[in-house]
Amino acid sequence: MAENADNDDKTLENPTNPGSEKTSDIKIPIIESDNIIPKQEPENMETHAYHLHRAPGKKIWHYFFEFLMLFLAVFCGFIAENWREQLREHQREKEFIHSIVEDIKSDTLQSNKILLQLKRISTGIDSVLIELSSPEIIENSNNVYRLWTKNLGLEAFVSNDRTIQQLKNSGALRLIRNKTVSDRIMNYDQTLKKYYVQSNLMYSALRDLTNYSQLFDFISLNKKKNIPVPLTEQGKKLLNEAYANLQLWNYGLIGLISWLKEVNEEGTRLVIFIQKEYHIE
Repeated sequence: MAENADNDDKTLENPTNPGSEKTSDIKIPIIESDNIIPKQEPENMETHAYHLHRAPGKKIWHYFFEFLMLFLAVFCGFIAENWREQLREHQREKEFIHSIVEDIKSDTLQSNKILLQLKRISTGIDSVLIELSSPEIIENSNNVYRLWTKNLGLEAFVSNDRTIQQLKNSGALRLIRNKTVSDRIMNYDQTLKKYYVQSNLMYSALRDLTNYSQLFDFISLNKKKNIPVPLTEQGKKLLNEAYANLQLWNYGLIGLISWLKEVNEEGTRLVIFIQKEYHIE
């Protein structure tokens, strides 16, 4: 018992740790400061940015710069879109101008032909009037019948105004930037309208011109072409009226020729002017 107690005391006086020697051999890693910096950088940057944002004297300039950049972006976008729209409108203007020129050229060619035909008819009517005033017509209506039959009817002129009507109806006339060209196009359109008014009057008068069918014995004239055929009894009574009506109609025809000539000349001048203003060959 005593020995055990002594041993215990010795053990207490000289405590030994079996693993102490091994523990002294363990290396504890040292965390260097460079490894800590990356973890602290985001926090430090956020704190720094926060303080800059909150720093007096810099907040107004920060918002002003953002507003300025936004304004410039919107403004540049607006200018670009406006520029593209102007390019599209200029392209449409060129297309309309070329189309108008082609339409008026077509009108000019057609009006030239119609003018020749109307002048021929008017000259023929003059010959009919001379025959109607001749004393021989009572007993011999063959010649006046032939002349009148040859010069019946009326040649019609119809303008190729599709482009002008499109410009007017769609409001695209504003695309024609040259005001003088725009005004002259409208003037040409008004000249066409005046011609159509006169033309409609002439067609109405032509329908009412019934003396032709009352003066002649058509059956005898067609069967006896080389034998003199007198006017009908009714024709003899209506001879003076027929002359007056035909003369009045011929005056209207001369007026129609005058208006169509104006259409032709105005169209020719307009084509030359447009080609000069827009450098069209």
